[in-house]
Amino acid sequence: MNDASAWQMTVEGFVHALSAAFPGVSTKYRTSSLRGNSVVDFEVEVQPGSWVEGVATTPVENSAVITVVGATVAEGAYFALWLRGGLAPRPDLVRFSSERALEGGDDSEWAIPAGGGFEKVEAVLAEHMKAADGA
Repeated sequence: MNDASAWQMTVEGFVHALSAAFPGVSTKYRTSSLRGNSVVDFEVEVQPGSWVEGVATTPVENSAVITVVGATVAEGAYFALWLRGGLAPRPDLVRFSSERALEGGDDSEWAIPAGGGFEKVEAVLAEHMKAADGA
């Protein structure tokens, strides 16, 4: 079931969950130039020495859009695991795409596996990137 509003997300709630999960998180609120709503830029250490930067917003009430910038497949997998287990109301609600896919005209969303560990999530992200590259 695709129920984006099940997240009951707010930017402030995201920051709270992020801060609880990642000591030393860096966050900065700002106003979106596109919609005028509040967004937060963040940077977290997902594994020792491995940092992820991103932006979180709620473009539709109760629904989150979290963009990770410049992450490797492994970094993205660690962050997706946290989203799935530490933030999402149900593990089947975490979906993703990539700038590379969007630039290639593919606006489909891929699902993070609802179960399984790092290797399984990393494999799905790697498969997506391979498809986005047209391989």
